[in-house]
This record gives sequence, structure tokens and C-alpha cells, in this order.
Amino acid sequence: MFTLLSPEAQVMLAICAFYGYDACVPLTADAGLLRRGRRGWHGLLATQGFEVRWAYLAWPALLLPHQPVYTLRWDAERVQLPGDARAIQGLRQHATGFAGFAWPLYGLGATLFVLLPAVLFLWPSEAAQLGCLALIYGFALWIALLALRQGRRGHTPQHTARSVAVQAILCPPFALNAVRKLSAAYPPHCDWLQAAHALLEPGVWRDLAERAQAVVEAGMDQAQAEDNSQTLQRLSAARGRLQASSGASADGHVP
Repeated sequence: MFTLLSPEAQVMLAICAFYGYDACVPLTADAGLLRRGRRGWHGLLATQGFEVRWAYLAWPALLLPHQPVYTLRWDAERVQLPGDARAIQGLRQHATGFAGFAWPLYGLGATLFVLLPAVLFLWPSEAAQLGCLALIYGFALWIALLALRQGRRGHTPQHTARSVAVQAILCPPFALNAVRKLSAAYPPHCDWLQAAHALLEPGVWRDLAERAQAVVEAGMDQAQAEDNSQTLQRLSAARGRLQASSGASADGHVP
């Protein structure tokens, strides 16, 4: 296949493949994503992703690499809503600590996906290519230094910060996912349902609560088939709590 493409096209295809691969988030059935957007939070349940044999695969907003993404789990048998307000506030505060990444991330993205194709296909010259390469590694180094600073400040575990920094230098397309990797290392003291209930808009929460209900009901069907009365009872109680929370979220939503 690659013999049919020019070397320049192969370079761009490889960059896109590296970025898409690195941006993919594998999720188990009892997990979900939360992403802090400009106008509020967005949620995604694992079952909304692309299903494979061993996991669900999800891709956060690929055009918004500066937005932190959190992976949280939840237990279908133990639904406790609402969650601890201090844990939710801690998650909110953590998400505000990535503002400095926006300029280098979008600078790197523009260089990789706009300037580099122009240099390769429209105005090919060695000087332009070397300049573009210098910009790419300049932005990657900037992102790596910001990642290390996150580790020094205790915002991210130091081993994660160092790993992200090394990846950014060795493979600049990986640097575009720096904020997602750094935020994913944060251990929130709440589960996905509690965080989603508190952070999402009421209409969005109701939709996701219905999807979570479907997961609980699938577990109920399995427990009934296995004649497991205790599990069935716990799942039934969890479904009731989800139904109550989705019905009351318009009034009880945490702003």
C-alpha cells in the first residue's frame, strides 16, 4: 500500500496514525470519560465507544487537545448519589491547571497538520523543511517542559510527567496528547456517576443516566439468568437510585 504513496504522503499518514493511536482511550465496561470543555463538562460512557473483544475504545475531541480528560470507574451494584462535594471540587480545580498548554499544543498542531503539508506538497525546499522541523521540536520541547513542571508542582505524579515529556521529545505527535495523559493520571476520590451527576448539565446527565441504567439492567438480566438473588437485589436498588437522580437532576444539579 505504501508503495503507491509518495514519501511526503507517507510522512503525513504516519503523523495522523501516531496521533490517532495515541489519542485512543481504552475503557472497560465499568468506566467512563469526563472532559472539561470551554462551556462546561462533557461525559462519555464506555458503552458509547467502539466495542472490541477486550475493551471499548473512545476518542476524546481530537481537535481540542488542550482539554483535560478524566477516566473514572463506577460500580453498577453500588450507586451512591450525589457524591462528596470536596472530591468534585478537587476535580474541578485540577482541571483548571492546564491553561499554559494551549499555545504550544495548537502551535504544534498547526505546524504538523497545516505548515508541514504546505512545505511538503506546495513549497518544497530544504530550508523550509528544516525550519518546519525546528518549529515542531521547539513546540514539543515547550510541551515537555510544561509537563515536567506539572510533576514538580505535584499536579501530576512525577513519573507520569517524565514519561509524557520523553514521549513528546521522541515522537512529537504524541505531544499533542500531553494534557490528556497528565489529567488521566489524576486519582479522583469519586466515581464516574458521582462526578457526571455533579458536573454535567441536567439534560446531558439524564441521557447518560439512561445509558448507565441500560448497563445495570443488562446486569440484572444476567443475575436473573444465574438465579443470583443478592446481586439482583443490589442492581435493582442501583437502578432505582439512577432513576431518582435523573428525575431530580434538574433541581438538584450542582452548578
